[in-house]
Amino acid sequence: MKTLQWLLLMASVAIGIAWIFLGQNWIFLNLFPGIMVGPGLKLDDYLQTGSSPAFTVFWAGCITALLIWIAITWSAKPRSSSQTRQMQPMWWLAAILLTIYGWLCLGWFTIFQWQITGTSPIQGGGNFYPVPTGGWVVLLGFVLLDVILLFWLPTLLASPRTYRLVVPGAVTLLGSR
Repeated sequence: MKTLQWLLLMASVAIGIAWIFLGQNWIFLNLFPGIMVGPGLKLDDYLQTGSSPAFTVFWAGCITALLIWIAITWSAKPRSSSQTRQMQPMWWLAAILLTIYGWLCLGWFTIFQWQITGTSPIQGGGNFYPVPTGGWVVLLGFVLLDVILLFWLPTLLASPRTYRLVVPGAVTLLGSR
């Protein structure tokens, strides 16, 4: 991998870290507070014990998937373009599984953990965070955005030349050579 690729990869990972741990919460608090708040829900509390832990666990899953992708593509030695193209379904499978994983993380920290423990995250409420439908749409949309930022962009920058055709948009953005 070229030095510029390494630098771009490290920059994309740093941007992803800043996004997950700082940017998202700021956006939720300042741009979407009316959409995210349900009856009895304090957005600060939900961000601290609901969405932030979910996105942190999801971030760890994205970094793990990225490291696996890098390990596989750097160590593989394809003999033909057809062997290289066989990795494309693997890339799409990883992206789809990451999206589902992110949605499950949100479900766990918003609903399921409270259902299993039988405790209520809000005083006088049910044993789940009452995130309204609009809030769920925003949260699930952010998972898709995070997959783009945390998996697609780094794999676009880190895939070796032979696997450049595998990552969607890589040839268009970076060229084939």
